Amino acid sequence: MYLQRRGLDEESLNNHLKTYNKVTNILCFSINEFGETIHSEGNPCEFCIKFRELSGERCTCNQSHLYASKQSEKIGEPYIYFCPSGLLHFATSIVIGGIFKGALIGGPVKMNISDDFIVEDLVGKYNFDTGSGEILQNYIKSVPIVEPERVRYLAKLLYILAKDIMAEESIILSDRRRFYAEQAAINEEIQNVKYKEDCEHISNYYPVELEKELLSKIKLGDKKGAKTILNELLGHVLFNNGNNIEITRARVLELMVVISRAAVEGGGNLEMVFGLNFKYLNEVSTLNNVERLCDWIIKVLNRFSECMYNIENINNFHVIQKAMEYINDNISSNISLDSVAEHVYLSPSYFSRLFKKEMGINLIDYLNKIRVEESKKYLIDFKIPLSDVAHAVGFSDQSYYTKVFKKIEGVSPGQYRKMI
Repeated sequence: MYLQRRGLDEESLNNHLKTYNKVTNILCFSINEFGETIHSEGNPCEFCIKFRELSGERCTCNQSHLYASKQSEKIGEPYIYFCPSGLLHFATSIVIGGIFKGALIGGPVKMNISDDFIVEDLVGKYNFDTGSGEILQNYIKSVPIVEPERVRYLAKLLYILAKDIMAEESIILSDRRRFYAEQAAINEEIQNVKYKEDCEHISNYYPVELEKELLSKIKLGDKKGAKTILNELLGHVLFNNGNNIEITRARVLELMVVISRAAVEGGGNLEMVFGLNFKYLNEVSTLNNVERLCDWIIKVLNRFSECMYNIENINNFHVIQKAMEYINDNISSNISLDSVAEHVYLSPSYFSRLFKKEMGINLIDYLNKIRVEESKKYLIDFKIPLSDVAHAVGFSDQSYYTKVFKKIEGVSPGQYRKMI
């Protein structure tokens, strides 16, 4: 009843805990928003019971579990941690109506850590007498040992069960997980920019060439590549402007213009793109910190990339997207219809018909288009021979590359290079 009053089905939660324990043979339990244990499944841990008894008021186990659960809520994924007694646990939070309601906890387990070491550390830290240490030494032998790799999967399984309990509420945690992953990628790029600044003694520059490459990746439908470059650009913006929200907002709006232009040039519906621009211009004024601005522009990139191929009308979008990702990841290799079809687990003939139906272009023409667009970034460097450019983007010889390039662009690669 305690959990039901707070929007959780107690019977369902307990059944999930029982399932976890029966499958893994690992003790698991639920806690409420105050860190208090509500229900547990599995044999009680005698070591933990004795440790709590010996440490008395100094025991901070509940606080440790609650802190770990809050960290899980914050990052949107399982949180693996050591409890005050030095044993390993994993927590995954339960969020209902956007509010933290408690968590599922798995453990304790050991990761091949010496029992003597754990107990000696506790005896010294809590001033236990020798007799207490010997008792703990006996009890700790019953704590299961789990190899490090399995710990990750035990934590992940607990997270899956928590998501099932929360149903649609689990989207909140998934969004947080994505948000923190994106922020981590951007922070990594900031450090890369800092390193480059330190090495090359340059400052306050903006990588225009990166912006051009972003435009190219979007036109190619290379969502993954575009996101990587966008993160790098955001790293430059944040490194050079710090936490100045107005300058960052202006830069992010400029990037939105670049992205929307690329979407139109890549075949996106002009009316739809302009409609999205209007929508996003209204949204951006409400964002008051740089982290949310960065998250916002990444969502903009995803949406504009989708409208290029009118995602609502593609019935087999995931198959097409997987094929496009394979092509972009292997652009310099000998890609064939058979290799792409094998990657998406379809027969070549069926995939060929499917691709033409959904994309309005056959696979070879699409592949040539991608390769020609990719080759433009090499043509900027006059030191690279045209034969090397051709091979860099997967053409078997320069003459065929020249023929395809002229057919698509209206000029030869050499003439295009002179125009640049």
